[in-house]
Amino acid sequence: MKALAKLLATCFYLGYIPIAPGTLGGSLLGVGLYLLVSQNNLINLAVTYAVIVIAIWSSGLAEGMFGQKDDQRIVIDETAGMMVAMLWLPDKSMLYLGLGFVVFRVMDIVKPLGIKKLQLIKGGWGVVADDIAAGLITNIILRIVMKIV
Repeated sequence: MKALAKLLATCFYLGYIPIAPGTLGGSLLGVGLYLLVSQNNLINLAVTYAVIVIAIWSSGLAEGMFGQKDDQRIVIDETAGMMVAMLWLPDKSMLYLGLGFVVFRVMDIVKPLGIKKLQLIKGGWGVVADDIAAGLITNIILRIVMKIV
């Protein structure tokens, strides 16, 4: 069970990428999953929900194995956050996917609006909560931009 949790939390070991594992591993995997499911809103929601649940479970166990709070090798939280960032957007173009990727990474790194405090939650919830919040903020920003443009 621990081996499975580690495999999933690191997104099939993408979390071991030496440079920017959250960006090059977790977030890009989220982009790939989004591209696979974005044409059907119900499937998109179901996959996003499943990734969040798996992320909470696996990252909680992996944190214990790595012996460090939100270890950088745990990247499934970025996958989940990226999926939330793009959830049910009315414009599914590559332009907004690229913009969403950049905005999500900024929100995840900077952690504005109290997002950083969510990391204080214990276990997998704390690993994932800040990324879900960053994804929600990104989704709102993208919707505002779409209305303006």
